[in-house]
Amino acid sequence: MNRRSLIAAVPLALSLQLASAPACAADAIVVGRSLALSGPLQSYGEAKRDGGDAYIQKVNAAGGVGGRPIELVTLDDAYAPARTVENLKKIAVEREPTAFLGLFGVPTIAAALPVLVQLKIPAVGLTSGTDALRTPLNRYAFPVRASYADEARKLVNHVKTVNISKISVIYSENPFGQSVKDSLLAALKEAGLSANAFMVDPAAKDAAVAVRQAVAGEPQAVFLTMLSQAAVPVLIELTKASFHGAQYTFSPVDTSTVTKQLGEKARGLAITQVVPIPSGMRIKVVAEYLQALKALGRGTPSFYGLEAFIEAKVLVEGLKRAGPKPTPVSLVKGLETMHDFDLGGYYVGYKPEAHTGSLFVEIDMINYAGIVSR
Repeated sequence: MNRRSLIAAVPLALSLQLASAPACAADAIVVGRSLALSGPLQSYGEAKRDGGDAYIQKVNAAGGVGGRPIELVTLDDAYAPARTVENLKKIAVEREPTAFLGLFGVPTIAAALPVLVQLKIPAVGLTSGTDALRTPLNRYAFPVRASYADEARKLVNHVKTVNISKISVIYSENPFGQSVKDSLLAALKEAGLSANAFMVDPAAKDAAVAVRQAVAGEPQAVFLTMLSQAAVPVLIELTKASFHGAQYTFSPVDTSTVTKQLGEKARGLAITQVVPIPSGMRIKVVAEYLQALKALGRGTPSFYGLEAFIEAKVLVEGLKRAGPKPTPVSLVKGLETMHDFDLGGYYVGYKPEAHTGSLFVEIDMINYAGIVSR
């Protein structure tokens, strides 16, 4: 099946945003993006857009890859799986990209994975830790961040160290919440621990009920597996319930959203992160990100922005290894030669039989000043 037949039913009204230079050379390397630039996860999409733009602008200012600029072609999917599929097919037919960059979220990525195989175009930096990205191997999917299973094991190792054994889990009734909850319960079982799990709807409108059930057994810790918009009301209800135990959540929770909405109530929340804290100059890739974002003149430092910056670095390194005229096929081969590659204090690795990406996971905490610290 060719790309044009795949796109036959895609509406032509979607608009393209050229996120790199205002005008690109005819020989530009085209890279497609489908991001949530509207809808409930707009802040995530904008952070990823700005982080990717910052690195590609830096690369283009230095002459591009092999003397060719990179042109980013970006469509808004509003975090809707059907629109994500439409966007990928539309970009594939109209612009014939060498790669896609920075897909986001469990449901949208699940919808995109078979499309990547149909189009035979690789996607770098799929922002989700779901195991479906790695097993079974999808030749065209190159995740960068560690998996939710990696995050879960990190948290479980920590709670064992501090002698926490009575645990409740509150999870969202959606693919993301259930996926992370399953990874967490598996890690707990592997460590000889268990937990009681309680469900909330995706917007956590029933947070009070779930929290009341979760704290009834006087757990030492409560884990949240949900996105920010659900985590906020759950954390509010935990405060109302006078819960003084440990509170843990996973990297997809946006710390800036939580601290902005909760203020001091967010203090003490521990969060796994799959990239370093995006401040300070100690880690080379963080310093590079902050400088490039300043040069871009748009966006504020964030975990998602740094993650997108790193994803763009992985893509560019793959393009450099893909020969003088990169194609989707040669890019796949180039990426699969990146074994434990150092991006500036952050390592990724791919090989033909395993597209692992990074194993970086750390646990950070929101402190008394509302700042994320280790």
